[in-house]
Amino acid sequence: MTVAFWVCVGVIVYTYVGYPLLAWGVSRLRPRPVRGAPIEPRVSLVIAAYNEERVIREKIENALALDYPRDRLEVVVVADGSTDGTVNIARGFAWAGIRVLHEPGRRGKTAALSRAAAVCTGEILMFSDANTRYRPDVIRCLVRGFADPAVGGVSGRKIILEDAARVATRGEVGYWGYESFLKACESRFGSIVTADGEIFAMRASLFRPMPAEIVHDDMYLTLCLVRDGHRVVYDTDAVSAEHASKTLWDEFHLKVRYASAGFQIVARFPALTLVPTRCFAIQFFSHKVLRWTAPLFLLGAFVTSGLAPGALYGMFWWAQVAFYGAAAVGLAVPAARRFRLLYVPVYFTMGNLAALVGIVRAALGGQSTKWRRAER
Repeated sequence: MTVAFWVCVGVIVYTYVGYPLLAWGVSRLRPRPVRGAPIEPRVSLVIAAYNEERVIREKIENALALDYPRDRLEVVVVADGSTDGTVNIARGFAWAGIRVLHEPGRRGKTAALSRAAAVCTGEILMFSDANTRYRPDVIRCLVRGFADPAVGGVSGRKIILEDAARVATRGEVGYWGYESFLKACESRFGSIVTADGEIFAMRASLFRPMPAEIVHDDMYLTLCLVRDGHRVVYDTDAVSAEHASKTLWDEFHLKVRYASAGFQIVARFPALTLVPTRCFAIQFFSHKVLRWTAPLFLLGAFVTSGLAPGALYGMFWWAQVAFYGAAAVGLAVPAARRFRLLYVPVYFTMGNLAALVGIVRAALGGQSTKWRRAER
């Protein structure tokens, strides 16, 4: 039991602390700078918008306000399956050259993006979500990386807007800050393990239609680019902003979907995600696979510390009981979450419970491409 306990603890510590420190160290010892330059290729901005009537007008206005030559920017809204006012609102911007694609059937975001990419005319494809807002210089920041011929894709930095009324805000701010640090380190010495689909640009010549059953379109495209020998890098100056989910329940569902769909990607790219024969595979396994499977090791540490003999293991067991007890109190009493000592256990436990459900869902058959939308 004692060996099993320390193995579980070692994996958990490596996942959340060890790998970030390793990535930081490699980025300092073996940097590989991107040879960027101020260029202005023609860009096609593809906005995925399923039933987004509440935000699509503001999103298009944000796109039209970007600091990039209008004759070098094509904006395409793909609203397949939408049954609300999204299509009519978007078509109201025809005067500005906005292209709107819509077919009644809903086949999921991945199919919609592939359909939109097929009609785009830009040298660079840039993918975005309807609820995301960009800083004015976002395209200029993203495209400068493509001056380096080794770069096939560039992802920007996602920030969460402060909103005290949204319970998930504090946790998401911390999570995306942690992710940004990791991606910045990975980008300095090679490629990031996945782009963020709400702010991701790639060379149009490298895009291939994606299988409709793929859920993680951004992760799939990232791995396709890396597999074919291209870098996918991270530009911290290219910034997108959005609100966190309104409730922890909404955020829970997003994290379940993310974890369950991640195993679908692993099954398609085993050499890039599981076999430690190249640096990228070690990155992906450490950054993603271990994160998705962390609840198994957390559960293992809890059980083995309770069964192992000795006061030391008893102390570890009671510490875990206190931590998860605090999480239970925070989940049961919403007002208590404003205290950091309770919010951290709540958010950490919620995320790992979601990953555990994701494992079960993946084992039972995976994740539908038609997913439950979280209110933003």
